[in-house]
Amino acid sequence: MIRKTNILKGYTTATEVKTIDLPVNPLSHLVISLDGYNVTDEATLAEIIASINKVEVLHEGKSIVSLESEDLYALNCYLFRNQPMLTQNIATDNAFRQLNLIIPFGRHLFDPNECMPATQKGELTLKLDTTAPAAALDNSTLQIDAVELIGATPSHVLKSTVRNIVAPGATGEKDIPLPIGNKYVAILAWLTTFPVTSSHLYGVLGWKLKKDNIEHVLAYFTTQGLIGEMATRLPTMPRDIAAFGQVQPANYVWIDFDPNSNDDFLINSEGAADMSLTCDYGVNEAMRISMIELQSISGG
Repeated sequence: MIRKTNILKGYTTATEVKTIDLPVNPLSHLVISLDGYNVTDEATLAEIIASINKVEVLHEGKSIVSLESEDLYALNCYLFRNQPMLTQNIATDNAFRQLNLIIPFGRHLFDPNECMPATQKGELTLKLDTTAPAAALDNSTLQIDAVELIGATPSHVLKSTVRNIVAPGATGEKDIPLPIGNKYVAILAWLTTFPVTSSHLYGVLGWKLKKDNIEHVLAYFTTQGLIGEMATRLPTMPRDIAAFGQVQPANYVWIDFDPNSNDDFLINSEGAADMSLTCDYGVNEAMRISMIELQSISGG
């Protein structure tokens, strides 16, 4: 049975870190709604989303979800193959705007086999790091809704966690160690540099995946190739004049290990001695990656 429950209603957005206890029943997903009124003209997506700095879901203090809001937006885009809702893209002063972000606990919503299992009271919490968006939205409020799957006994839960990667010190190939023990659905990478003017350089030019120090699935695949494949994940409107600007979400690549959403190509790291992502840096700069994994319920 599905039960939809509000857990935060009409809460005035503030500069704070707010912790909220979540329901004890199995959870398919949470819905974050951030709303407010345009300040003078149209608040951009970047301005609105910046008021949510980080989103975390913790089970007994361990991260199930730990993402910056921009990463959660990109995860919504590529996991659900559609962009999150953003209402009233107009420039009228005081026009009501609303952005919705979904925190998923499975690759497919409402899936009793892949969701957050039942917990004890106080074990599962949502932590929101927010900043009052005074320059972009007036009278901003937050709502949080939960979708429970009563009686579900899932085998896996989707784990989505971010890691900030410091500049390597030089261009060229460098290995980034990855956690082992779960099945990889994807790796979401945000690059500081995407080429804009008079340059072909991406922050990372190409990618390899190594399992037990042997190239695995990704022998070497370019960032351009990954961007091309992302067309299967997110339909985008033609942007053939400059006024349309950058395709959103900007500066992301999705390294896909579940292209057909049928488990055939998931990367199983259980039993591996090590795993790493080899990045061929075109620019000596910081980046961040989000590991999108299926975690076994029994394995914790």
